Amino acid sequence: MERAVLRELPFKTRDEALAFLKKLWGQQGAECPICGGSLELLHRKAKKSACDWQCRSCDKTYKTIYLLDENNERFPV
Repeated sequence: MERAVLRELPFKTRDEALAFLKKLWGQQGAECPICGGSLELLHRKAKKSACDWQCRSCDKTYKTIYLLDENNERFPV
């Protein structure tokens, strides 16, 4: 499992990245921005935490807290 970093994702604006993160935090599910596969919760037993997601197709892990930090660095307000 390799952690996905923001620079390899196809987001061009801060709002696109935030919309993706909000979908994950709302547990609405989303497609993997890299391969198009579906994302699943990484920690299924920790039902209250929607912070870590995984794509089984490309084996990338999306740690949303790290992605939010990278988003703030890449797209300053």
